[in-house]
Amino acid sequence: MLEVSAHIARGDFSLEVAFSSDARITCLFGRSGAGKTTVAELVAGLIRPVRGRVALDGQVLFDSDHGVSVPAWRRRIGYVFQDARLFPHMTVRDNLLYGARRAGDRHPELDEAAARLGLEALLERSPGALSGGETRRVAIGRALLTRPRLLILDEPLAGLDGARRGDILPWLDQLARDGPPILYVSHSVEEVARLADRVVLVGDGQALGAEPPDAAFDRPEAETAAGLSAPLSILDGRVAAHDPAGNATRIDLAGIPFLSPLLDGAPGERIRVVVDARDVALALTDPVDASFQNRLPMRIAALENRPDGLLVRLEAGGLRLKALVTRQAGDQLGLTPGGRVIALVKATAAARYA
Repeated sequence: MLEVSAHIARGDFSLEVAFSSDARITCLFGRSGAGKTTVAELVAGLIRPVRGRVALDGQVLFDSDHGVSVPAWRRRIGYVFQDARLFPHMTVRDNLLYGARRAGDRHPELDEAAARLGLEALLERSPGALSGGETRRVAIGRALLTRPRLLILDEPLAGLDGARRGDILPWLDQLARDGPPILYVSHSVEEVARLADRVVLVGDGQALGAEPPDAAFDRPEAETAAGLSAPLSILDGRVAAHDPAGNATRIDLAGIPFLSPLLDGAPGERIRVVVDARDVALALTDPVDASFQNRLPMRIAALENRPDGLLVRLEAGGLRLKALVTRQAGDQLGLTPGGRVIALVKATAAARYA
């Protein structure tokens, strides 16, 4: 359990921080300059707040009221910076072992860490011979070999192109399942949707709460932070089955079938589906002669007028979905809370993150 409550001031910048999380991956999400890295540095012990308290797994790391301030090197927190900071004169092997050796660990689990991060063939290379994704994996491996209680990843995919981001995301998925808890700094919706169990929104001088991704992205602050032009629905599901002949995968979303283009995930594997509210159409009856592959019977939970239209909140069992339509469409369909509609979502419109 990570517990943080503090006031940070740096020149004209100030930040109120208050959240607690026992999730495998807690994401600090917000726009550039909002203070995400500042919160990470506070937890790591790299900066000192004006006042506050930080605790990890019941151990108080900082408490201004009681004069407690555990130095960074004693917190057993691994920190991976945006720029990796590998030693250019050392091999990958020596970079990996650096932190463990300084900590006096005579038996670091090098082979296990190298295998977990796919680094076995790179151990004798120099950092200058690595790709961007390989460099980030070495930095993560070096932090892991210090046996941290918490791993902080500060924008680990920043500066990587789409292909290299795609290469490293599976390693982060695996790390989330097998490694220590992670505090993940990001301004990417894709990374948050795929990886985060809890999201702390950082913006407007605040870093408050730790909510599931769907709840966090339901807030107007998240739309601003991500530069979104409409709300998102983040839906947790499982791969149900594949239809290679039809180039399709069926996903189980809280008991409701959802069709997508063919995926690589094995049946039963967890997956998240992200749907832009503008990509959800509504109908009062099932339009069987339509191209929409996903036609979901749902109940209207609430209606919200927005400057850009009418936000319709939909529910069906444990599934919650948002649709953004014009107010004229809402009037024509006679939409009211409690009413029944068919939510129409193109299979190709939903982003899917395994």
